[in-house]
Amino acid sequence: MDKKNTILGIICIAAGIGFMYKQTNDLKNQQLQQQQQEAAALERARVEAPVVDSSATNAGAAAGDDILDLLTQPQEVAAVVVAQPTRAAAEQVVTLSNDFIEVDFTTLGGAIRTVEFLQTKTGQRDDYIFNIDGRLPALSLSLADRDGGMQEFDKPYTIEQQSADSITFVFNSGDGLALRRTYSLAQDRSEQDPYIIRHSTTFNNQAAIPQALSTIYLNLGTSRPITEKQLPSFLNVGYFDGEDAEFIAINKLTGGKGFLGIGASAPVEQLEQSVRFEWASVKNQFFAAVLSSETMGRDLFIYSVEASEAEDGTRGRPGISGSVGYDLGTVPAGSAKTLDFDFYVGPKEFKRLQALGNQQDEVMQFGFLSFISKLLLSFMYAIHAVVPSWGWSIVIMTICIKTLFWPLSAKASRSQKRMAKIQGPMAELKEKYKDNPQKLQQETLKVFKEHQVNPVAGCLPMLVQMPIFLGLFYMLRSASELRHESFLWVSDLSMPDTLTYIAGFPVNILPLIMGLTMFFQMRMMPVSPTADPAQQKIFKFLPFIFLVFLYNFSSGLVLYWTVQNLLTILQQKIINNSPDEELKPVVAAKAATSTGKGGSPSTKPRKKNK
Repeated sequence: MDKKNTILGIICIAAGIGFMYKQTNDLKNQQLQQQQQEAAALERARVEAPVVDSSATNAGAAAGDDILDLLTQPQEVAAVVVAQPTRAAAEQVVTLSNDFIEVDFTTLGGAIRTVEFLQTKTGQRDDYIFNIDGRLPALSLSLADRDGGMQEFDKPYTIEQQSADSITFVFNSGDGLALRRTYSLAQDRSEQDPYIIRHSTTFNNQAAIPQALSTIYLNLGTSRPITEKQLPSFLNVGYFDGEDAEFIAINKLTGGKGFLGIGASAPVEQLEQSVRFEWASVKNQFFAAVLSSETMGRDLFIYSVEASEAEDGTRGRPGISGSVGYDLGTVPAGSAKTLDFDFYVGPKEFKRLQALGNQQDEVMQFGFLSFISKLLLSFMYAIHAVVPSWGWSIVIMTICIKTLFWPLSAKASRSQKRMAKIQGPMAELKEKYKDNPQKLQQETLKVFKEHQVNPVAGCLPMLVQMPIFLGLFYMLRSASELRHESFLWVSDLSMPDTLTYIAGFPVNILPLIMGLTMFFQMRMMPVSPTADPAQQKIFKFLPFIFLVFLYNFSSGLVLYWTVQNLLTILQQKIINNSPDEELKPVVAAKAATSTGKGGSPSTKPRKKNK
């Protein structure tokens, strides 16, 4: 059994190291492949693009004809691809803000150009800007044509009304259809969440006959990676259908070679999801944009967005965007149809998203152990209400978790200590039955039973705490609460604690401390008599494996594991210094109690064999 465990352990460690190496290599290949695709696309656009007249002359009249043409005339659109809007000279940008966000609106399409975040722990604007270099303005309208494609409607709107916290855009076609688009921000936190942008689009049929409008699409905006090292799984578009939330990561678009060829996929320009949903989102590791409405949405288009070219000619990693559809049906003559939305654009803070209702906290993407992650995060919120430091909140939470499992861990450590004392009898058994593995296993189990030793007890605390660790892993890796939160020398608990670089390699202190504490923890553990030398060598490599695995993870997660190691060392030291228990075989104890009254052993006459 130990040899099987040894082989399994070697395979797991090799697979883990191989996976981490493969993941890094694939990321580089993916970036190179994306850059090549973008360069080819730019070259095609340069050759094939028609000459565009940027003059705004007669723009309103032309726009009025275009919108009904899209709804009533067949179009020759090759594929379901959203066109890049042309920034006409007539564009006007208007800014609205509150204490938390600053929103730039554009008259082209009457939509959101960018959103900046004003509330950070550093007292400055956040570096991340939502929809920067976006493919389309957020909440811009696209109309479905008869071929099943989408055509962007980026005509210039007129500002009808503007105040400190609201703005209304209008567009009148020449064929009886008028559009009114209104946006409002909350100035008072008691009214609504300050990160919510309230929006409504009204389609007013001023014609004398009913108009059957096709599906209208709204763009969710573009989300880009927080850092160049951000995992692709964080950058995704998702939706909630009333029961479950699903998320589609950007690597579904960019493709990849998979792991050893398994799961390999070719890059695609766009993905389509034929679904019904209550809300849809686009997000990265720490920020999300969630569009919700009382009207059920249908159909979801997802596409990657190339990064702008830097001064040195290089491009960063692509962003992700999506468009969601809503059926308008038929608008009677002289009537109007309005779609109302709440558009949350802000940090991925669990309590804030939970307060929005309709399970919008699923945007946190806590995984299959979400109930544990939510419980731990709520507990950490309670601690933070008393101790206003997220770093100390993690430390106190770790102490509480360790205290909760202390009796179980102590019992397991004592069991391991008892096992270390039977190394002598176990060595004799191994020598005696070295040529008979089956007999050796039987006698080993017999010795365990006689001395009341459980070889599995040492693994039990780790198995019990593994769901806690995984829950914390999913919770801390994307909790915006830790963003820009400092602790001791750590400037940002949501990022690695990089102090300097040596030959381009980041020097992260906290993972090194974590690896060192885990090394001492492993050395203090009693050696099991059933563990062969190869298995012991594998356990010696565990600190190195954890060091490599956690080296570039958030400091908050590494802080938890480091404090956990320190508390385990303290516990093991207390147990090792406690008085040793004298091991008495159970069979001897039973023999002592089997004596008759008066202290003489009870005897029964034996039957003689005939």
